This record gives sequence, C-alpha cells and structure tokens, in this order.
Amino acid sequence: MLRNGFGGARRAGEGIAVGAERGAAEEASAGLFTTDPAPDGGPVGPDRSPNVGSATVDLSASLSLCRLSGEALAGLGRDALLGVLGDIERVANRLAGYRAEVLGALDALSRSGAAPDAAPHLSLRDAAGVSERDARRMVRGAEKAREHGVVLEALSEGGINASQAEALCDARVPDGVRAELVAAAAGEDTDATRRRVRQAEADHSVETPMERFERQRQARSAGWQRDHEGMLRLWAKLDPEVGAAVEANLEALRRQYWLDDKQVRSGRRTPAQRDADVLAYALAGITLTDTDSAAVDRLRARSRPDRLPTHEPAAGNPERRLPPAQIGVLIGLDALRGQTDVAGLTDAGVELPPEIVRRLACDAEIIPMILGGPGGPADAGRSTRTVSLRLRRLLIARDRHGQWPGCAEPPSRCDAHHVHHWIHGGRTDLDNLVLLCHRHHHHLHQHGHTMVPQPDGTWTTTHTTEPEPANAARARAAQPRAP
Repeated sequence: MLRNGFGGARRAGEGIAVGAERGAAEEASAGLFTTDPAPDGGPVGPDRSPNVGSATVDLSASLSLCRLSGEALAGLGRDALLGVLGDIERVANRLAGYRAEVLGALDALSRSGAAPDAAPHLSLRDAAGVSERDARRMVRGAEKAREHGVVLEALSEGGINASQAEALCDARVPDGVRAELVAAAAGEDTDATRRRVRQAEADHSVETPMERFERQRQARSAGWQRDHEGMLRLWAKLDPEVGAAVEANLEALRRQYWLDDKQVRSGRRTPAQRDADVLAYALAGITLTDTDSAAVDRLRARSRPDRLPTHEPAAGNPERRLPPAQIGVLIGLDALRGQTDVAGLTDAGVELPPEIVRRLACDAEIIPMILGGPGGPADAGRSTRTVSLRLRRLLIARDRHGQWPGCAEPPSRCDAHHVHHWIHGGRTDLDNLVLLCHRHHHHLHQHGHTMVPQPDGTWTTTHTTEPEPANAARARAAQPRAP
C-alpha cells in the first residue's frame, strides 16, 4: 500500500515521493500521476535531496502519486476511480523498470569483482523480503528487459507492465518488429499483447515450427513444494506434444465431474476444487466420493467398452489410471505430405509441427483432420442444431479462442454459438458459428447481445431488443461453470 510522506521511500532508498492526501475528488479525476519533486512544493531535506548511503537521489526524476483518503475515494465516480487505478499501475510499471536498472547495476558490480554476488536472486530476496521463487522471477525478467532497450524504456516510462515486457522480450521476431509491438502494447492489455506477439511470430518467423518445438521441449519444467500451511503446490510447463496429451486426458475427466456437479444444487464444489480432484485421480488414482468413482468408471467404460467397470481402490493399480483420450489435429493436406511447413492445430488450440503430427498420426488415439482432402461439406444446414465434431474443429481452426472482444479463453473452454439462432432459422454452418467462452456465452443470452463479424475477422457485440427470458436466464445461472 502506498503511504503518505517520504519515510518508506527513503528507508528503501528508492527515491519515490508519495504525496499527501487531497480531500478534493476533482483533483483525482484530473490525473494523479506526476513527477513533481515534492507534492507540497516544500523542501524534502536541507538540500531537497535525501541521502541514500553516500549517493544523492535526484528527486526531479522521482515518482509522485497523490494518495486520497477513503472518504475522498468514496466521492469519486467510476471514470475517476478507473483513472486512479491507471495511475497506480503506471507507477508500478515504472518501479518495475527502475528495479531492472538497479539489478543491472548490481550485476555490473558483481561482474567487475567490486561486489561479487554468487546468487543475485538471494540478495534480492533478503533486500525486498520476497520469496526465493518470486526473486528468481524478478531477476529473470530484469535480465530480459535489459537485453532489449526498447522494452526497458517502455516499462520505465510506465506504458507497459512487467508481463507485457516479458512477452515482448521473449518474442522471436526481428528487432524492428519488436519495436512496433512495443508501441502497440502501450494501448492494450497483456492478453492482447500476447496474441499480437503470436501473430507477429507467425508473420515474421525466425524459426521453423520444428525449431520452435525443440526449443519449447528444452524449456519444459515442473516442480512441487509445500506451502506455509502444509498444502502441496504443483506447477508444470510441458511442450506442446506432451501438453496436448495431458490436457486431453484431464479435460475428459473434468467434463465427467462437471456433468455430475450440474445435478448438485447446494454445496457444489468450485471449478478450482473440481480441477484439484481431477489431478488427484490423474496423479494418484484417488477419488474422494462415490460419485467421482462412478464418473471415472463411465469414462473408462466409454473408452474401453469391452471392459467392465472396476472399483479397485489401490492408487497404483493400472486399471485405475485414466484411459488415453483422443486428440483431434487439424492440418492441411500439403503439410501432412511434407510439402509445406504449416503447423497443425489440436482441439485445444495448440500448434504442432507437421513432423510431429505425421508421427502422431500412427497413434490410434490421434485423429488427423485433413483440410484440402476428400470429405463432405463443413455444415449441417437446417438438419440439426448440434455442431458436429468435424464442424467444431473447423471452427477452432478459424477462431483459435473465444471471440468476445478481449477474450482469450482456449477452445476447450468455449461453446459453438449460433450467431443467428437456430430456432429463428439460423443454419448450423461455419459462417453462422462463433466460439464463445462459457462465461461470455451465458452473458450474451442473459443480456440480449448479438455477435457482429467485422471485415478484419474480429467480432464486436451489439444489444438486441429480445434478451433471454428471465426464467431461462435463472435456469442458466443455476448451472455450474462448464469446464
């Protein structure tokens, strides 16, 4: 939390000025982010420059953010409060840039031998009081930012945040393209920046899909540790091939658990709790309820209809492991034949090099869906409201993620929405479908929105005059969020 006065900043040696409270709400809406040396115009010290060790901090380049009282904040409107949040984030971004420069100075001292530091992240941990893991992340981010001056400059000016800076530094694009991405990032959120980076990497590729895959495989990692309460925390970073198989298996069981949770009207577990129970079975063969055991049996019976459900409780019993899930991969015929280098796309929206798809096509659990080859039309017309699996995969290939403005949910968490409702004569074909995540799909029907396609391939929304009836909205709201 930001505090009044200069005590905290001077103690930390950051040279950050945090101004006194202002009671007038109008001053907040006028912009709170300034670079004045002292908000009250008065001296900070005898020479207006607080000493930090033997150095003197120039407050003319310091940051100043006026902190309003709770009473003053309560008197602000929505736009003014959003402006305050924007000012706070700009200060936080500039501090992240400043931290990268300070860590760079420490690194230079270490390299010169003046102040050898075998573990910079441990020094940061001790100085800032953060966890060792967070300190490692901060040091890595600072190193990346210092390697790309245009990114560090934008971060230090407050135009982009640390997550955007990391995505821009990691982008495999020429430096000129990176500069364009940095300029565009100043006016968008982190998810939009990441999408823009992915598109730029596709348009200005400096590596083949297979080179990218090998780099991703080398970057795989995982870990687990106990937190302060004794809870086990897991994390993993898997290459696209392994990740696609793992995700498909987890999604299959998540779907079964969700179907059961739909029937529960009170005391229903949260989506995060449901995902934890999925991992409990996937990793240790543990089910906490008879209902979950029945869900696992349904999944196994559907994958192995020749085998009867079993109820062995042993976690190590192979019969209690999840059966391999089918993975659909959409790929062009020329790429599958090795004539082009265009990546394939899984049901979850993950790109796989054509070399990997060709190898996986020998696996009975992999379903290659080939574009440009023989096959029926990609629509069901008026004959059915249900979107076929083939049509859904074509929809995934086109949309890649939820198309509500600003949404980036993966296809596995999206529904196929009829733009012109099937009940009102809409067709079940690609031109009349769009991917919407479950939350935005529910919001669209509940509040009477319509998706409107744009010439550039994006979508906007508009209100209709016929929102979903109140009783239908209540029935939809009673359902748990889909996986």
